Amino acid sequence: MSSARSRTTTETTGLTGSNRPAYPIKLSVAAILLAAALGLIVGMSDITNTSIGWHLASGRWVLDHHAVPRSDTFSFTTEGREWIDHEWLFQTLTAVTHRIGGEPLLVVLRALFVAALSVLMLLLARRGGLDPPGALILAALCLYGARIRFFLRPELATLLIVPSVVWIFLDRRNDRHWLLKLAILMALGANLHAGVLVAPPLLAVLLVGEWLRSRLTPQEAAPSLLSGVLGLVAASATPLLNPYGWKLYTVPFKVAHLVGLPQIPNPEWISPSPADVPPLFVALAVGLLVLAARERDPTRWLLFVISSLLALRYVRNVGLFFALLPIAVAPALARLTSDRRRHRPGVATAAAAAVVAIVALSVVVAPRYHLGFSFSESFYPHRACDFMEREGLLTDPVYNDVRFGGYLINRYSPDRQVFIDDRNEIHEPLLSEIYRLFQTSDQAGWQSMLERYGVTTALLRYNQPFRVVSPSGEFVESRGFSALWFAANEWALLYWDDTAMVLAKRSAADPALLDRYEYRVIRPDDLEHLERRLATDPGLRPTVASELARALEDQPDNRRALALSEFLLSLPSTQ
Repeated sequence: MSSARSRTTTETTGLTGSNRPAYPIKLSVAAILLAAALGLIVGMSDITNTSIGWHLASGRWVLDHHAVPRSDTFSFTTEGREWIDHEWLFQTLTAVTHRIGGEPLLVVLRALFVAALSVLMLLLARRGGLDPPGALILAALCLYGARIRFFLRPELATLLIVPSVVWIFLDRRNDRHWLLKLAILMALGANLHAGVLVAPPLLAVLLVGEWLRSRLTPQEAAPSLLSGVLGLVAASATPLLNPYGWKLYTVPFKVAHLVGLPQIPNPEWISPSPADVPPLFVALAVGLLVLAARERDPTRWLLFVISSLLALRYVRNVGLFFALLPIAVAPALARLTSDRRRHRPGVATAAAAAVVAIVALSVVVAPRYHLGFSFSESFYPHRACDFMEREGLLTDPVYNDVRFGGYLINRYSPDRQVFIDDRNEIHEPLLSEIYRLFQTSDQAGWQSMLERYGVTTALLRYNQPFRVVSPSGEFVESRGFSALWFAANEWALLYWDDTAMVLAKRSAADPALLDRYEYRVIRPDDLEHLERRLATDPGLRPTVASELARALEDQPDNRRALALSEFLLSLPSTQ
């Protein structure tokens, strides 16, 4: 009887090996509440991602048409192009949320997603054998590492579903309904975010790990390989239960085609460095040490290795790595800490509370964290759009930067369309054309492209200065994007703040509008060049001072205007 009880307890922990802690699987309410509270804190900040706008507009489209979109309707440069909107269910959820409670409830929705992930990681760590304090510490640290991916976007669903599917698969011999749960999660996930399609390859790798374990430790009871194959088939087949059917499986191949193309500028698809994501590399080093010390199960090793390779390949996979980390390392950590935690439960509890507090504080004081319940004022062009509306600059097509595309879609769809947004698979031909123009410095071709689309107004964000080189390849100077591609002889700057600039084509603009608003000397994304001119041409200084006074009268907090004013005051007097 005692032997049977021991066997049942150790099997439910999900551990393998001879040193198995005999702790029942349960969590205190305090641990769950602390994990949830930490998740709420991490997720409760202003919205700052480029895609949420078109997600909201897509969700509204689904609600209004009672169907999913099959082609693009948001952009005048790609109207009618085929579009597999594999995130339609998440979009519908956000659209309903926004209709009920506006932007504040959207922030709450993201915070709830993050809180759910925090609790999930706590549960996974506990099921891996860690006691509640240890599980809470691991969950808090993993949440801290994954926080760079907590945008209000469908990826949040993948971060919840994929670890759940992996755990259900690994623990299937202890759950009679595991196959049904796995199938439901995969079918649901396929309509929330195509990122769940990473699950079948992960399960295939885990199945190989289980086969290796059965060969290396035949005395250990292992899940049936036949049931594993059945689970793999279910995980691969149930995503077909989506409005696009088998076409959903083309999405990863399209993404793979786009990744690495020079004309596709997407920071999500770069490889992270230790300077970019320090927690990732710390976790990789510590995880390897822990597994090397106390893990002999190839399944946990393979899960750690594959998730690590995914994270090292692309920044966007960092969140998934940390979401899977508790499954991979918790059993080994439990073995390492089993003796200490029995004798010092109070110390462990205090340490867990301290870690949660430190993580919460470090997130709140981070430079990019801003507690709020709306779209960020510094990320989206709110005031620039207000200006364009007041002055009637939206009657003709508007050129916009990729970052602003989603915001404009949300603000103006279906009445107005945008030039471009961050759906790279939709805009690949346009991105290729723009890349060719930039590479060849073809300013005439650029203007021809804008004329082809009837663009008479431009909404620009601030880019890094472009390096201008001579025909021989020698560096000449750095210039702002607007100065190079929206030259002052053809385009007039009418408005600027710290987020965006509004320019109008001279030949199409009302002369009275130009007389009233034009900044004739200042280009705020080309300040280095302007400062060099001011230093050598004192005659420009009165005009610049007048334009700065006008800008600061409208926006006293304009940081770029304040910095240029300080530079102007620092110049030696010409009298």
